[in-house]
Amino acid sequence: MKTYKLFDSEQSLMESMGSETRKIVRIGERKICLVLNQGEFHAFDHLCPHNQHSLFEGTINYKNEVVCPLHSYRFNLADGSECEQRTKPLKIHALKIESDGVFLDVNS
Repeated sequence: MKTYKLFDSEQSLMESMGSETRKIVRIGERKICLVLNQGEFHAFDHLCPHNQHSLFEGTINYKNEVVCPLHSYRFNLADGSECEQRTKPLKIHALKIESDGVFLDVNS
């Protein structure tokens, strides 16, 4: 796991999102989705592990799951598990908001 500083503050993060509830950040060649849902931030790989479709285009449901727009696979934003265990889990990354900035722990 490697830690990256994304923003200098939570306010900087919020300003970068504007009126949107999701944003893609790049860590090298990797894209990670940041999502604000029910007042909490989540970070996860932007590609669905099933068929590599962008989850940025998906929806977030009331069960705190990201739903892939291609085949409706649903991934829990807390642990990455797919609701029916039809595919491998989505990679979830820890987003930490601290006094000196917003940090992302990226899992390999």
